[in-house]
Amino acid sequence: MALCATLCLNNQTFSETKRSEKPDWSDLPPELIPLISQKIADISDFVRFRVVCKRWRSAVQVSDLAPQLPWIIDEFVSFKKGYLRFYSILSGKTYTIKVPQSTDKSVRGSTYNYLLTCNSQTLECSIFNPLTVEELSLPQAKFQFPSCVPYPEQSSRYVVMSKSPLTEDCTPLFLCQPGDYKWTRINGSLTQSRYRKERGEFFNSGFTFYDGRCYATDLKTGSTKVIDLVTRTMIYVVPLPESELPGGFVYLVASFGGILRVCHYKMYSEETVCYFSVYRLELGHRDGNAIGPCWVEIDNISNQFLFLHDIHGCAFRAEDFPRFAANGIYFSKENSMKKTFELFRYDLKKRKLEVLPAPVTLGHVWFVPSLC
Repeated sequence: MALCATLCLNNQTFSETKRSEKPDWSDLPPELIPLISQKIADISDFVRFRVVCKRWRSAVQVSDLAPQLPWIIDEFVSFKKGYLRFYSILSGKTYTIKVPQSTDKSVRGSTYNYLLTCNSQTLECSIFNPLTVEELSLPQAKFQFPSCVPYPEQSSRYVVMSKSPLTEDCTPLFLCQPGDYKWTRINGSLTQSRYRKERGEFFNSGFTFYDGRCYATDLKTGSTKVIDLVTRTMIYVVPLPESELPGGFVYLVASFGGILRVCHYKMYSEETVCYFSVYRLELGHRDGNAIGPCWVEIDNISNQFLFLHDIHGCAFRAEDFPRFAANGIYFSKENSMKKTFELFRYDLKKRKLEVLPAPVTLGHVWFVPSLC
């Protein structure tokens, strides 16, 4: 009996030891939980991490999410279907997100963490976060659909719209932010909305926000108009870079360290042949001499890479994304032969273009996912 009892006791001890070897993740030291969460790059994995238990959820806030790269919207889904689909360049995954169904609402652009939506019947506009379902109303857009929504400052959300020219050579600009009851027309409208090759004008107008100012590229002259966001008036004009060639797509990007002017040129007729030139805005002095605001051409963008949209772009630190090399430009572009959008990376150092894997339903509108 004693042997049997001892055997039973040993069996019991073994069983208890075996159970104790199973890790109880909820008992992790509290100081380790945020450190682990900082290593989670994919936003879906971050969400799963926070729902493991209440302790983990309270230790990690949604604002602790690591920096994210843009999601690109699927070209063939809409509010009419009751869901939107996005492709993540960071994870290579496609995400489907349910949204309030609407037959008249459509996505017209993006403002970093938000999509700009407009109702074709009421002309009501809003900015919408598809992950949190937060929606912020904007004043009614009585001037048809907006044609542009630039990258906002982190501290405030601004939206810029333009309308069809009032005259042949004048395109008015309107500015607002959530909480405004109307759109404010900006003094110093852009000239000439249509591209005419024989005059050396531009396909598009670049926009960005930086340090309390809005930067907008004039479609006719190529100059950059700088607008104060407090007074909402133009304060000065930066001339067109002397070395810039006509006929390119112009983007303005608020980078780490200042404003960049990125010119995208398509060469010949091939879809995948192109090149970029990049300029940095300089103020004050250069080489010991006093100068006015001007663009200075640069051959690299240091430890960062850019992601370009229709008329604006975002800069990202390469150190935050180990798999993404610095000094590159990412962009999506329509293939006129296939009638689809493709994703590209341009290496500024090697002057080489690379086609990246992406879904065939890839669109051209993107936003940076956020949980807050």
